[in-house]
Amino acid sequence: MKTIWYLLKCPKGNEADYVKELQETVKPGKDSMDGLQEVIHFQCQRMMRYRGSWHLERRAVLPGYVFLSGIETGLVKKPKEENISLKPCEAPFLKCLCSEGNLVGMSRGVIKHGIPIVTSGPLQGKEYLIRKIDRHKRTAQLEIPFDGQKQQVTVGLEIYEKEL
Repeated sequence: MKTIWYLLKCPKGNEADYVKELQETVKPGKDSMDGLQEVIHFQCQRMMRYRGSWHLERRAVLPGYVFLSGIETGLVKKPKEENISLKPCEAPFLKCLCSEGNLVGMSRGVIKHGIPIVTSGPLQGKEYLIRKIDRHKRTAQLEIPFDGQKQQVTVGLEIYEKEL
């Protein structure tokens, strides 16, 4: 059977509540009611500096969006709340960047002659996605396909060396 993906747009900051509520209906190893198989809210690891040192934290990659997968077209009934929308979409591109679960890990790399080269992490071999690097915040802005268009997202990237 073909897996169908849905995009649930919800208020920013409330994604965890929706994920928890939807995951309670998903039973591991068995087809759940209504064909719901997977609930995904993508997060990434980022370095944040506070109290004089760097800390590894998790942040939402696409705030306000949750992905659902299922095997039937009647996967989930349209939510009754007005600030929520549910529509079919393509498989999330971010899934290929996740090494464990739905987490885009921290990447590390160098810049040689103005060209970024990722030496470790999920961006290794996918440097073509990078649009902008902020070395001070240790982040990279990526341009990924999302909902039929291009979307800019921010993920963790530490550049530890720059050669001219």
